[in-house]
Amino acid sequence: MTIKQLNALEQGLLRYLSQEQLKKIQSVNVGIGGAGGLGSNVAMMLVRTGFKQIEIIDHDVIEPSNLNRQQYFADEVGFPKVDVLQKRLLAINPDAQITIHRIKWAPQEAQKYFQGCDFIVEAFDQVDGKHTFVDTYHDKVKFMVSGVGMAGLTQKKSMTLRKIGNVYIAGDTQTCSHQGHPPMAPRVTQCAAMMAEVVLDLTLGINPLK
Repeated sequence: MTIKQLNALEQGLLRYLSQEQLKKIQSVNVGIGGAGGLGSNVAMMLVRTGFKQIEIIDHDVIEPSNLNRQQYFADEVGFPKVDVLQKRLLAINPDAQITIHRIKWAPQEAQKYFQGCDFIVEAFDQVDGKHTFVDTYHDKVKFMVSGVGMAGLTQKKSMTLRKIGNVYIAGDTQTCSHQGHPPMAPRVTQCAAMMAEVVLDLTLGINPLK
């Protein structure tokens, strides 16, 4: 890998990373379940950090209520999230390999997706879906990262990172938008940043819990 072979993003990253670190980052495959508040933000952060091989699953279209915290704009309401997110990620790094599936994920078809991924990121909204997703994949991947509890205005809890087996869980583990805690950009983005940092740390051999 020479400087001339790198695009603008990659050349810029070499101000902060060694060539060896960037090469390692670019060799990693990341799967993301969900392209909403967590998923869209995690994907954007990972691509900006140099990750190039990302697979994303989501079946939703963009709604007005998504615009307060997700990586979408008003003129994109009604479009599929994965289509718009793929376009946005390629605008950051045109050489990235962004695989998308506009489907509603189901455990009985889990083997169709995320084959060969080093990391799988759980970024769904529904609590039941989160648990099922983690249960399905945690023993099929090296590392799994999940976001649990990142909502609230008046009843805010501290964000933490904990590890259970090979699963890293970011968030306050309590506040849920379906229990009257509104999901707002600062806390949702904070949780997404913690999740993206776990992927980066582990890729570079850094213990994210220290």
